[in-house]
Amino acid sequence: MSLFKRADPEKFEQLILPLEKKVYFTCLQLMGNREDAEDCAQEALLKAYRNFSSFKGQSKFSTWLYTVVTRVCLDALRRRKEVFSLDGMLEEGYEPSSGEAEAYLKLEESERKELLQEALREISTDFRLALVMIDLQGLSYQETAGILSLPEGTVKSRLYRARKMLQGLLMKNRELFLSEPRLNDERRERHGMQ
Repeated sequence: MSLFKRADPEKFEQLILPLEKKVYFTCLQLMGNREDAEDCAQEALLKAYRNFSSFKGQSKFSTWLYTVVTRVCLDALRRRKEVFSLDGMLEEGYEPSSGEAEAYLKLEESERKELLQEALREISTDFRLALVMIDLQGLSYQETAGILSLPEGTVKSRLYRARKMLQGLLMKNRELFLSEPRLNDERRERHGMQ
């Protein structure tokens, strides 16, 4: 028996408000671009509202919602082919400034974000889902296993492998992801930007 006999707009809004940004962020990480993420987030929230009466309260509302979000994103990924935009840097917020050093740092940050997004897109969907749900959304192994209808051990294995894949992909550009300190102008000098 359903916890809510019919869609209760106030109850739905009360439950959804704290999760709206996380829903969009999850869609963004899975879809790889803002437009598709916005479309999927909107579609997922609409589906969640329409099916709110089917929420039985046997799990946390967020777990039920992430199940809806994940299915919407997976359906969208199946329908589309990956298209990469050369305007990605501008879309990610890069704006040229008058100071060369400041512009270079912004460019470097934008480049890191783009490489991270590219690396996430290269990881197969099964592994990317585990990485996004646990590392980026902060869900537990148990919650993620419930959302993906998988054993907890499988989720742990996929997460481990996804982290290794991501690390390998990012290390192709290790100078952008070094955690060790470097002199402020070290990289600019190497690239002739003094």
